Amino acid sequence: MEIRSVSNDPLITNTNQNKKVEADVQLPQDPKDKIEISAEGRTMATNELSSERLKQIQNKINSNFYNSNEVLGKVADKILSEIQK
Repeated sequence: MEIRSVSNDPLITNTNQNKKVEADVQLPQDPKDKIEISAEGRTMATNELSSERLKQIQNKINSNFYNSNEVLGKVADKILSEIQK
């Protein structure tokens, strides 16, 4: 089997049967991820969190608090409000 280089219209050729088969290949997009950190987030990053606060956060993560319907609903509402601006 012969495999030719990837292009917008890639072809795979089976030399034993002399048949060409089109391959459905999607090339990866150039990702343009972006992150924005709020003023509150920057403040939190520059200040040390107390060990008690860190324990609270860890307990919420371990108890799947952030995966609850209530929290997910709030996140979805916030995303929607940002999109509609």
